[in-house]
Amino acid sequence: MNDEFKTLASAVESDAPTQGMSSIYRLFEAFIGLREKNERQHKLFEQTLNRARDSLQGSFNTFAADTQKAYQQLKQDVQGEKRFSLTLLNELLDFAIELDHILASRPALPISGPEADPWQRWLEALQIQNRKVQEALGKFGINAYDAVVGSPYNPALHERVGSKRVEGMDGLRVGEQIQRGYASQQPEFVLRRPKVLVTE
Repeated sequence: MNDEFKTLASAVESDAPTQGMSSIYRLFEAFIGLREKNERQHKLFEQTLNRARDSLQGSFNTFAADTQKAYQQLKQDVQGEKRFSLTLLNELLDFAIELDHILASRPALPISGPEADPWQRWLEALQIQNRKVQEALGKFGINAYDAVVGSPYNPALHERVGSKRVEGMDGLRVGEQIQRGYASQQPEFVLRRPKVLVTE
């Protein structure tokens, strides 16, 4: 009985490693095949991802360059428009200042009666045109800008045309305004500084 059991056990022992080993070999072969397939798919996925990334990067770079170019062009156009507008407003302002001077220095008419009527109508026409020019400046936000007498002299806001001694005021103050200035609605944007006499 013991002999039969020994024979049967040895037969099982000799068959068991063979069947077990072949199953393990097949399992390892399947695992290695699956791993190789996974690596191939992973490499293919990386290549596709790299191509998509490069394509998107190229598209973004083109978009960024086009946007920057359009922004620079728009900036130049806006600056050109501002320069043109400022030049035009300065010309209108010069005209308004000269017209103001002409009207301020008009002489009294020595003649009276019917001979003075054409001169009077001419002066009235000049006054009307002066009002129209002042209104046009106001529409563009440009208003008369007066220096405050007694305020500290500031070269950015006042144009010094002379000096004078004023009782009760210390030096470097606005003593008198000779000619008014003009500024836009922005308080620090002075187009024409008022001409002033500065205290000594």
